[in-house]
Amino acid sequence: MSRRAFPWSRLGIDPTKDTGAIRKAYADILRATNLDDDIAGYAELRRARDHALWLAAQPDVEEESAGEEDEGEVYGLGSLDDDDDDDDIGLGDWDDADYPWDDSPSAQHPDPVSGDDPAPELTEAQLRAQAAWNTMLDVLYPDGEPSEEAVTHEQLETGLAALGVLIARAEEADLLEHDALDNALGELFARTWPRSAPFVEPANEAFHWLGEAGALEERYALRFLNDRLKGMRFHEKVQQPGHPLHKAWAELSRPGRAGFVDRLRVRRLDIHRLLTGIRERYPELESLLDAERVRSWENGGGVAEGASNAGRGFGGALLFVVLFFALMRGVAALMGPTGDDDAGKPPLAEVEAALKTAELDIAADRVFGKGFKFADVRAADPNFAKTFEALVSIADKAPIEPIDYARTQAIGASQVAANNELVVRADLKSLWLNAARRLPGDACQKLMRGDLRKLDLKLTDKEQSREQALLRQLLEAKVLSNKAEGGETRYTIPGWLIEAMLKRSGLSEERLVAALRNPDSPDRCGVEFALVEAVRAAPGKVPKEVLKGL
Repeated sequence: MSRRAFPWSRLGIDPTKDTGAIRKAYADILRATNLDDDIAGYAELRRARDHALWLAAQPDVEEESAGEEDEGEVYGLGSLDDDDDDDDIGLGDWDDADYPWDDSPSAQHPDPVSGDDPAPELTEAQLRAQAAWNTMLDVLYPDGEPSEEAVTHEQLETGLAALGVLIARAEEADLLEHDALDNALGELFARTWPRSAPFVEPANEAFHWLGEAGALEERYALRFLNDRLKGMRFHEKVQQPGHPLHKAWAELSRPGRAGFVDRLRVRRLDIHRLLTGIRERYPELESLLDAERVRSWENGGGVAEGASNAGRGFGGALLFVVLFFALMRGVAALMGPTGDDDAGKPPLAEVEAALKTAELDIAADRVFGKGFKFADVRAADPNFAKTFEALVSIADKAPIEPIDYARTQAIGASQVAANNELVVRADLKSLWLNAARRLPGDACQKLMRGDLRKLDLKLTDKEQSREQALLRQLLEAKVLSNKAEGGETRYTIPGWLIEAMLKRSGLSEERLVAALRNPDSPDRCGVEFALVEAVRAAPGKVPKEVLKGL
């Protein structure tokens, strides 16, 4: 029995030129879709509608028969489908037959799909691509079976050569065949990970998969692969001596338990940041660390106790200060009285001052970047420094964390910021929105409301460094100490900016306007991000009131 091709399979209708039928099918499925719970499914549905409308506008060709053929044969990709329900390649939920890519112009098993209709005659270039596809399947499915073993050097060379042929074919093919290859390779590499790892980066360079990262339309297969790509890149960077977490990585990679001297060599906060980061973002990288050494650091208390909080993450360093002064006190006691009433007393004031300075420097480093001390904060903006110091001093009792306070002040700085600082705010807003859109729940809505208290954006190392640099610019411009006044900011978005937002968001004008008017709209976060990105693309053309309203 033949099956429908994408986009008709997603819309649940047969191929048609009737745009009214296409829109009705789209609307029927949309009404039954919970956008809050299935954003990716909505994006796939919208892509199917747009593709179907595009096909309907094309001149009559043999597309109806193509819609009934196995898409792999039509696009020169060979046999891509497999109806064996028992296929399980060890990736858990990624092997779920309900994923959208099971309906895309590809599937990933070397067994052909039987059918009564003759396959279309393939060109020489398509035959080469078909042979390359089958070679890639042989490499990733040794003996026709899934495998988690790494490819051999010979298999790597063979696979890269085959991938090169497929990429070359995609570059010269029409849009449909290009997209079929793009989808098929993404899905194949996701299903055969980690064996496919050496081939993902070359494919990303050709098809720009990372360009979809974090976007509403990011495909399921690419969401998985893009996280793996970022992990591989992080692994490569963290091994360089200049990386901020290089020492922590090198320490946790060494065999055996960590000793006392090891703990003095590496900051416990860096150990915490590294373990927390890879566990949340790149969990496969932890297998490259020494398990016994990781346990010895965690059992030491720092990681398990949450060393990320400013002022507490450097417990080892602060303990060293206390022990140093205790040692000095003991030496003074052994020396006996000197005639000075205060000579034998412990220097408590000095201990407290040292502890306070260390805590403030740690917090400044966390908010404004490595090497930035509290003295630099005070020199740049004394008024901001006063509140910053108070928040650090009361620690757990503070109503807001220092980093969240700095972010909140950056939002409120629009009332006094000049154009340059307003552009910096737009850069920050873009960074925060992009991070919030990756998070589940209402993180994006909280950010748009300006509610940043205890909102963990889970920034990557690169994003955190960028945020610190931007916050430093606002600090040095003395706009972070501004006491923001309440009230709603209203502004008019010019027509050219609306057009840019429509293009970036992919929404209709009606939905975009509705989202702008309704803060609770499920489209609001994407629309806000489209606005910020459009503003950043041409800040010189944007009216100042729009920059201030972001």
